[in-house]
Formats: sequence, C-alpha cells, structure tokens
Amino acid sequence: MFPETKYCLNYGRLQEEKFGLCTFCYTEILKSKLSKRVINAYPIEVAFDEVYSVFKYDKVAKDIVRRLKYKEKVELSKVIAFFMKDTIDENKIKFDLIVPIPISKRRLKLRGYNQALLIAKELSKLTFIPFNDCIEKIKDTKSQTLFKDENRWYNVKGVFDCNEDLQGKTILIVDDVFTTGATAHYASEALKKCKAKKVIVLTFAS
Repeated sequence: MFPETKYCLNYGRLQEEKFGLCTFCYTEILKSKLSKRVINAYPIEVAFDEVYSVFKYDKVAKDIVRRLKYKEKVELSKVIAFFMKDTIDENKIKFDLIVPIPISKRRLKLRGYNQALLIAKELSKLTFIPFNDCIEKIKDTKSQTLFKDENRWYNVKGVFDCNEDLQGKTILIVDDVFTTGATAHYASEALKKCKAKKVIVLTFAS
C-alpha cells in the first residue's frame, strides 16, 4: 500500500511510524482522535442514520485534509483510508457498499480528482467491500466553506442525484470532513430515494 522507502506522506520526513506518517505526525494526530459516533443537533430531520468521524478537524488532521484536497497530495488518501478502517473495526460498522460524496464536473476539471472517491477506492481495498461512485452532483455550487452553518443547508439542497438500484443495501458514505451535516443529508436523501435501507456517514475529520 505504501512506498518501500519509508517517508512521511504528510510532511515528507524520511521516517515512517504507522499508516504512512512519521512519529511526530502520528503522535500528534492521535491527540485529536474521536473514532466514534458523532451526535449533533440538526435543523431538520436528516436522511442519514449514523455518523462517525476519526478525528477532530484540527492540527495534523487539518493539514492532511488540506494537502489532499488542495495540494495534490493524493497519496494521503491511503493514510485516511487506514485510519477509517480502524474506526470501522472499532465500532463494528457493517455495510454493503462504499459511496463517495461527489464534486461538480467543473471542480473535478479544475482539481483533476475527487478526494472522496480516492478515499473510497483505498477503503474498498482494505475492507474488500465494493465502492460505487453512484451519486452525481447535478448542480455546481459555491464552496461550503463560504457559508455559515444555516446557509450551508440551502447551498446544497437538491444538488445530488442517484439512479442506482440500492434496494435493501446499507451504504457507507465517505468524505474528508463533516461539519453541519448538510452535504451528508442531501446525499443520503438521494440514496434513500434509490431504496437504500440504511446510510452511515464516515469522515476523516469533523
């Protein structure tokens, strides 16, 4: 999974402790560990059934997300997947299919990849459970980072579609960060319309 030369996939140090990180990064990121179910209050009845996050969105976890998302450090998707697999095992999360949160065609063209899809592919290798990029973002929206909590729900309302037959399946949605739950809700709504039995959300940070 990781290169033979042992170096930190986050900071590039010629040392690896675990999951592709050096001793410093691995030790620091564990200080932000959650690896448990996220319990939030939402302004509406949400379509997803459970949410789990591996870390708080700060320090090293934040660095990893930003480097993957904006600095083309695609190899960090492997690091994220390994930590997600730990959380799945610790919480005995059961599912039939891994589905990434999509990005718009315009953003995909600009960035060149969807970080959630990269994570889904790596997680599929570790769990031996298939992934399916079956949600489509049918409208381009402004970045959720530009909006305050309440307005995030309006920004992504009705932007996801799914045409896959998911009858009776438990779906694991994967993404890099969970904030208000708006993106996860509307993506889950699209999956439930395709007869998904249950939707579990797993993110690297929140």
